[in-house]
Amino acid sequence: LRTPVEGAEDSAAGGAGEIRNAGVRAQDVVCGIAASGTTPFVWGALEEASVRSATTVFITCNPDWRELPRAGRRAEMVDHVILIPVGPEIIAGSSRMKAGTATKLVLNTISTASMIRWGKVYDNLMVDLTPLNAKLRGRALALVSNLAAVSDERAAELLLAAGGDVKTAVLIERTGVGAKDARAILERHGGVLRRALEAESGGTG
Repeated sequence: LRTPVEGAEDSAAGGAGEIRNAGVRAQDVVCGIAASGTTPFVWGALEEASVRSATTVFITCNPDWRELPRAGRRAEMVDHVILIPVGPEIIAGSSRMKAGTATKLVLNTISTASMIRWGKVYDNLMVDLTPLNAKLRGRALALVSNLAAVSDERAAELLLAAGGDVKTAVLIERTGVGAKDARAILERHGGVLRRALEAESGGTG
C-alpha cells in the first residue's frame, strides 16, 4: 500500500502466476479489472483462468477496448464484460478518480449479490456474522430477537445454545429442534436460512 510496485501491471506472466497460485478451477469466477482495457497483468490472469475453465469477467471503462490491438484474442478469454463508460478523467491519466470510484460501485454490487446468493442475508439482514466483539454481539442479539420474535433474554439463551450462530439460533426457536439438528438442517439447505425455514416449517419462512 505504501510502496506500490508500478511495474507489476506490465507482467502477463505475473497475472497468470497469481491465478495458478490461487488454485483457480472451473467452479471459480475471476474478475479482471483494467480501466484502459490493456493491462497485461489482467489479461495474463484472465487467459490462465480461461484455460482452467473458470468463468471470466472483464471490467473496463474503455468503450473502445474491442478496437485495441489483440482485442479479438482477448475477447475469446472473456465470458462476461462489464463496461463502465465514465468518460475522460478530469485529470488526464488519473484513473483512480472516476474510473476507480465507478469500479468500486460495480464490485460492491457483485459482492453484495454474492453474499445474498450464498445465504448470508435474510430479507435485508446480514445474518451470517461472527459475534466477536460487543457491537457484533449486540447485533446478533437483535437479529435473533427480531427473526425469532422473542425477547432479548430468550434470544441470548438461543445464541448460547447455538454457539453464537444467528441462523442456528433462529432455526432452534422457529422449528423447535435442538442445536445439532438445526445445524444439520442448515447444512442440508446450503446454509440458507430462508430455505431451511420454509422446508421445516411448512413454508412460513
